[in-house]
Amino acid sequence: MTNPAGIHGARQLLSLGFVVLALGGHAQCILKAHRGLSMKNKKSRILACLLVLLNTLRAGAFVELEKRHPVEVEDGRLTPFWAQEYIGADLVKEEMRQMPNLPRVPVAVYDVGFEKEHINLAFDIPVDRAMNGNRPMKGHHGTSVASLINGQGMVSVSEVVNYVQLKRVSPAVFYFGAVRELKDLPVKPQVISNSMGWTSESVLELATEVDQMGIIWVMAAGNDHPNEIAAHERAAPVISVGSYSPRGLQTLSSQESEQLDILAPADEYQAAIDGHGQEVLFGETSGATPLVSGSIANAKALIPSLSRAQIESLIERTAIRSFHSLYSEKNKAGLFNAYRFFKVVQRLHSVCGTSASCVQAQMDKRQNYLFDSSALSPRIQSVCKSRNSLSKEEMKSLRAQYLLNAEQTRYARLLACVYRNEGYSINADYYENIALIHENPQALQNKVQTQAVQAVLQGYTASAALRDLQILNDSFREALLKVLSGETGMEEYQGRDLLKAYEETGRVVLPAAL
Repeated sequence: MTNPAGIHGARQLLSLGFVVLALGGHAQCILKAHRGLSMKNKKSRILACLLVLLNTLRAGAFVELEKRHPVEVEDGRLTPFWAQEYIGADLVKEEMRQMPNLPRVPVAVYDVGFEKEHINLAFDIPVDRAMNGNRPMKGHHGTSVASLINGQGMVSVSEVVNYVQLKRVSPAVFYFGAVRELKDLPVKPQVISNSMGWTSESVLELATEVDQMGIIWVMAAGNDHPNEIAAHERAAPVISVGSYSPRGLQTLSSQESEQLDILAPADEYQAAIDGHGQEVLFGETSGATPLVSGSIANAKALIPSLSRAQIESLIERTAIRSFHSLYSEKNKAGLFNAYRFFKVVQRLHSVCGTSASCVQAQMDKRQNYLFDSSALSPRIQSVCKSRNSLSKEEMKSLRAQYLLNAEQTRYARLLACVYRNEGYSINADYYENIALIHENPQALQNKVQTQAVQAVLQGYTASAALRDLQILNDSFREALLKVLSGETGMEEYQGRDLLKAYEETGRVVLPAAL
């Protein structure tokens, strides 16, 4: 006798198969709904999965995805080009396209090696391969760095870069050869992007020499926290760049000191191109540095005479306030704001042209850093209540207002709603955190404490919430004790190390208002 229930179940399974094929990366969500849940709960779970899919499809209307997929980060989802969005790189490039006859800015990159065929070169130049002894290797790292500066599409920050030197270096050697070659170049770089760092104090002398030539050296601050940036790197006349995470907290590994100039978005989730020309996730200070280097090149396209000291000042004065600046005794670096940085340089250029003396005088005027708020459409203003999906143009308008006036928290609040409506919880968290920095630091501290506990129990060992133990509380300690008892979470040795460090660290309690 035919079993109707069996036929119905088979039909359900067949239908599920078609859904799985259609959903691709969302298939696991559906499959989990069919395992170990009641029919009522299955329906609820499947509905939730379909809503996530619809949000993903709809998201193409408000943010550029190109061919990439959303990134899964800890317990949430992140837009693939979050780093470029957070700093406004796409907005800068779009505005620069409307400026005729901008010169190309010569740039050098010092890295471990490159793959020439996957680098956007204006002219044919020698490009160093990565090497293992005498054997060539794929130059993934250097190619990723170069793609972030001037690669195709959303991945990059600049469209005016002209590479004049792509040199293989290592933390200890080859810098002498690179600088010697630089001196002989017919067109010398105005910016050097260096994501490798130095282990040799002798490089300090080279950096000083390069600085005296008027070339701006941008250097990764390093990924060995809690160790400080090396003394010879702190003393160097460079722009030092750290990394922050998708939620806006300084990356777990990012080093710091009083000399750290700025943090740029990278962590481990930055969209880039590898040595095969394939889409890849890049990051940490290696990925943060080229975002700043390429943005400096954009500024140099308008005012070539800008000095390192002037660039440093402009970057710091246009930065978004960081959370750690509220409690760190030595690290006050803000979050890099490429759009506001560019708009201030553009304003200086409109007043001064390329006159160095005029630029210096105008840089001291506070009004050059202030921007009027523009009216937002009713659709944008109601997005938190209506759950409207915004168009790309509406998003650009809102993001521009936020980047120019980040201290006015209503823009960050609106962006948090937009991203949350579209299913991007990590982006939403970032903008909510920016608002809380100004409105209620204590509430943000409470959020980070909750995230740190979750990181311990879920095994998110690279979570930025685990970085600054002084702002955590004993709920973190209790979570670590669960790990040590073998209940759940990260490896026991990791829990043991964190518990020891936590108990040796003093507590900081932030105020509810600044």
